[in-house]
Amino acid sequence: MPSWLDLLPAALIAWLAVPPLARQAEGLGLVDVPSTRSTHTRPVPRIGGIAILLGLAGALALLALRRHPALDAGKAWLPYVLPAVLFFAIGLADDGARLRTRTKFLFQAGVAAGAVLLGLRWGGTASGPFGAIAFGAWTPVLTWLWIVAVVTLVNFVDGIDLITAAVAVVVLGAAAGAGAGPGGGLLYLITAAAVVGYGFWNVRPARAFPGDSATHMLGFLMASAALELPGETVALPWAAASAPLLPGVIDVALGLLAKQRHGVPLSRAHNQHLYQRLTYIGWSHAAVALRYGLLAAAALLLVAFVAPRWGLGACLGLAAPILLWHLALGLWRTRTIPYRF
Repeated sequence: MPSWLDLLPAALIAWLAVPPLARQAEGLGLVDVPSTRSTHTRPVPRIGGIAILLGLAGALALLALRRHPALDAGKAWLPYVLPAVLFFAIGLADDGARLRTRTKFLFQAGVAAGAVLLGLRWGGTASGPFGAIAFGAWTPVLTWLWIVAVVTLVNFVDGIDLITAAVAVVVLGAAAGAGAGPGGGLLYLITAAAVVGYGFWNVRPARAFPGDSATHMLGFLMASAALELPGETVALPWAAASAPLLPGVIDVALGLLAKQRHGVPLSRAHNQHLYQRLTYIGWSHAAVALRYGLLAAAALLLVAFVAPRWGLGACLGLAAPILLWHLALGLWRTRTIPYRF
């Protein structure tokens, strides 16, 4: 089991990396300039993904120097780490050059297919009343679809300070606690620590944004928590891996419905997600991010602890009022704010 000493280097390196990276961001073309779909009013460096990757790489290098036993199974790490780095590269290219939507999707689809070719498969592990889900011969296809869907979702939900970090830490922490992935959860634990280290600079007023480099890399790692390398690694139960993403799924769905109602193309980027609209009525970015982080944590606790002990009925009975409270309060509070696409 990893110790706290394994976490500190990742958090410290990510924290220390942000200031020098921010100073170089303009020269690298990695600055988010405010636009009609932004919620910020001044240019902000989009270098969070680089800081997180440096924290992860630095921590792994130190573990390798110490000959940490969790790194002995080197082949088990490759199907997780290589696609994560490639997704990071796609996001970084988008941060710097703003890739066309179709081009970016083709790259995402290709890297997801590569992860499947490297052996990752949908785990579908049961958890309490949530039975196992198997797809038989369709497993590689569904694995590919799951990766692309989660990466896209995480990319969509990154619209205010700290929200990506809040949700990612919940999912990665759950995967680490379950011993999923390579090193018995070590990869996810170190990544979560790097996210926390970077997150210090993402508190409003943010001095650094995650950027697509972070959302793509973290999106893949969050998706991979539900995947396994048969015979070598284990997966986080599918219900625990997917439940924390439910608030984000609902938010994206509400955004799509709003665009359809206003005759706006569904592919158009916007700043009218519910989590963004809450900031327009005076909620701080930190408060909204905390709200979504707590919703993700509550969903995880319900499926991981409540359902196995008291059954599916108790889980749904508690989930329904929490979800209705979130939606009713959010939609009612923002009802007077016009949608501007």
